[in-house]
Amino acid sequence: MTQQPLAILLSLFLFSNTWAFDQNRIIGDNDLVVVDASASNIPLKYKNVVNAFGLLNMGCTATHIGNGYVLTAGHCFWVGSDLSLDLPCDDTTVEWGVREGISPYMKSTCQRIIAAQKNLKNDFAIIKVFPVPTASIDVELQRKASVRDSITIFSHPEMLPLRWSKICTIVIAVGGPYKDTLQHKCDTKGGSSGASILDATTNRIVGIHNGGLDKPGADAGSVVNYGTFLSNTNVADQLIKLGF
Repeated sequence: MTQQPLAILLSLFLFSNTWAFDQNRIIGDNDLVVVDASASNIPLKYKNVVNAFGLLNMGCTATHIGNGYVLTAGHCFWVGSDLSLDLPCDDTTVEWGVREGISPYMKSTCQRIIAAQKNLKNDFAIIKVFPVPTASIDVELQRKASVRDSITIFSHPEMLPLRWSKICTIVIAVGGPYKDTLQHKCDTKGGSSGASILDATTNRIVGIHNGGLDKPGADAGSVVNYGTFLSNTNVADQLIKLGF
């Protein structure tokens, strides 16, 4: 074995034994709310956006941002650390409006993966779907979300009908290899990956949820969920190219 592969294996061993990551977390009590068919049990300001959330057939959450373009997590498509462009995805479908007591109002097929990446800073995918969903949510590309901002997440944990995380906050990064991620205290579970992180005041997307992480042996306050910032990242660059 050459020196370089040995170094890589050693770094992976040290990384895996220092951090637990990519596991969505319930932080403290489970605050996830089952969104009812008419979305009458969530704040009125979010009622108009619930049809923009979709359930991917591989078990991730997606959000329509307009003109058939959809945001989700890169790891849902098993892409690598380098930026990938124009990939096939015709085996991927998205059901829109999956809520308790109601059937989805539309099922779309992925036409192409426009751009995708999965590394320690960027974990995103932009896909193009058809038919185009009736609802969409604006992206925030000018202002980067910051610590103590109020945020909220709607997702499909465990491929269930839509859940709402209630209002939560962005927190100070716990450090380590994921120090450049958007770390937050919103509850999520497996299948929440790819959900949009919304500014709770403006309803604009400020990030993409990716998973959870903690440092073994640390106190409960160090357990966080995390995602990819939208502003000043590769995902923002790609969205700007698309006219957002």
